[in-house]
Amino acid sequence: MIFIFLSLLLLVALLFKFLTSDGDFTLLSKRHAKREEIEDKVVWITGASRGIGEVLAKQLASLGAKLILSSRNEAELERVKNQLTGKHAPGEVKIIPLDLASSEEFLKEAVEKAESFFSGAGVDYMIHNAAYERP
Repeated sequence: MIFIFLSLLLLVALLFKFLTSDGDFTLLSKRHAKREEIEDKVVWITGASRGIGEVLAKQLASLGAKLILSSRNEAELERVKNQLTGKHAPGEVKIIPLDLASSEEFLKEAVEKAESFFSGAGVDYMIHNAAYERP
């Protein structure tokens, strides 16, 4: 009997923690992103030259997002940019070559540059997808 009570108490505590957590769980939902939620929003994606970042860039461009793409490899970013289709792509897609291991000053300049794109609208969403690779 006491085991059932403790299990129920733990379940209620976990449910409370989940409901009051500071996070956005919309990506966990089964619903598809609505165009009006993404269209004309400025989205900055790091690690956009391949893998998940590349796929995200293609998906968000097709939904009409204004994209800023970053990675260390500028040639690969250009390749991804040229493959994008959408309301603002590929013509209005911006590229910022970026190594997240750079100095704080360099990163600050990159942020200021990103915020100045698109008539100074700033960045609505930042998708930090860059990875650290060991040689």
